[in-house]
Amino acid sequence: MKNLKNIFLAFLTIVLPILASAQYCNTFHTKYCPPSDNGMYSLNGQSKSALFSKGQTSELNVIVYKGQDYRISLCFDQTLGSQITFKVYETKKVKVEKVIETKTMEDEYQKDENGELAVDEWGEYILTGNQVEVVNKETITVVEKQKTLLYDNSQDGFATELEFSVETTRRLIFEVSIPGSASESATKSKLMKSSDMGCVGILVEHMLTPIQGFKGTGF
Repeated sequence: MKNLKNIFLAFLTIVLPILASAQYCNTFHTKYCPPSDNGMYSLNGQSKSALFSKGQTSELNVIVYKGQDYRISLCFDQTLGSQITFKVYETKKVKVEKVIETKTMEDEYQKDENGELAVDEWGEYILTGNQVEVVNKETITVVEKQKTLLYDNSQDGFATELEFSVETTRRLIFEVSIPGSASESATKSKLMKSSDMGCVGILVEHMLTPIQGFKGTGF
């Protein structure tokens, strides 16, 4: 009984800090991701924070709308390292042609010396008594989602801020990857240490794209 109690206490010692961290992460982006100095930007409800571990990759689906400017900023705990990888993908539904193969077993017929199907005296095809595998191919059109890479901060000095304008409404995927891996002891025990974990925040801000030039004068 004493051993069980010690195991339970040890389990709580590991788990409680992680649960506390997860709760703490919920609003991480509102506290630690620096907002824009431009007062025209507004906080976007698609902003999010989460608890990450070293070596983990996770995705956030975001819709960006036509006629708006967006600003994305990242923030993360120092326990996760000095830099994280941030990629932006676009997802589109495209039509793709696929060849579908089906295999069936069919009766085998005898052939004559010319390679033609042999017939009996009543004009019926003659069976060999065996069956052969027949492959049938059919081309069909299916709709699939395709991911196209639009931005990779590892090619931009691991920048933690990104601004862009949107000309057509699009579905984007923000992918965050944490370098490294969990400690060996954590891997063996399947229990993460709090030192292997930390918060990551993605702050999304938006505003109407400013009209440039002599547009919108009313004439």
